[in-house]
Amino acid sequence: MKQLDSITLQRLKENYRAGRKSIYLVKMQINGEWAYITDADTEVDFAGATYYPGYIDDESIDDIESTSEPKTNDIGVEIDANENSFVPLFLNEGWMNGSVTIYEQHYDHLGLILTNNIFEGLLDSRELDPEERKILANVSSVWADFDKEAGTRTNTKSQQRNYPTDTAFDHVAKAKRKIYWGRKAPSSASYGYDTTRPRSKFPDPELP
Repeated sequence: MKQLDSITLQRLKENYRAGRKSIYLVKMQINGEWAYITDADTEVDFAGATYYPGYIDDESIDDIESTSEPKTNDIGVEIDANENSFVPLFLNEGWMNGSVTIYEQHYDHLGLILTNNIFEGLLDSRELDPEERKILANVSSVWADFDKEAGTRTNTKSQQRNYPTDTAFDHVAKAKRKIYWGRKAPSSASYGYDTTRPRSKFPDPELP
C-alpha cells in the first residue's frame, strides 16, 4: 500500500478546492501494438509515454473501487471509433489477452498530487458497434484466474486465453471429419493462416 506524506494527504482531502480533479490514463496492448489514451482534455505525458485525448471520456470506464486488495472483477472500457485507429487492431486476430493498465491521476490548483495504478488486466472480449461507432472492450483482472477452476473449456474464448491465435473452436460446427483432441493428429493434417497487422499511430514510449 502506498504511503503518503501529510501534505499529500491534506491535498487529497480537500475535495472542494478549486481545480480539484482526477483523470484516467489507459495503457493498452492490442495485437502487439501499444496504445495510450486518456479522458483528459489535453495530451498527458507519463512514464515516458504520451497519452492521447479524444478516445475515452469520464463515462467510458466502469467504476473502479480503490482498495488495498487485488481486484478480481472484469471492467468495461468504451472506446470512440470515429477515427479508425483501433478498429483494425481489434478486427485482426491476436488482440485477445493484450495487457491493459489503468492509472488514475489526481490534481489540484497546485498541479499533480499523485498517480495510482488502479487496475491491471487482460483483454478478454470486445464488441464493435458500427452504428454508435464504439468499441466495447472487456478487461479481465490479472488476478481473476486465481478465483477460477483449472482447465480449458471447449470454446474459442477459453482456448485463446492460453493460445491467442487458435481459432479451432470457431470452425468445429462446420467440421466434416474427425477432430483429434488430446493426441497428435496424423501428419496429413495441416493448417495455416496469414495475418497482416496494422501499423499503430501511437509511438513507442521513450523510456529513461
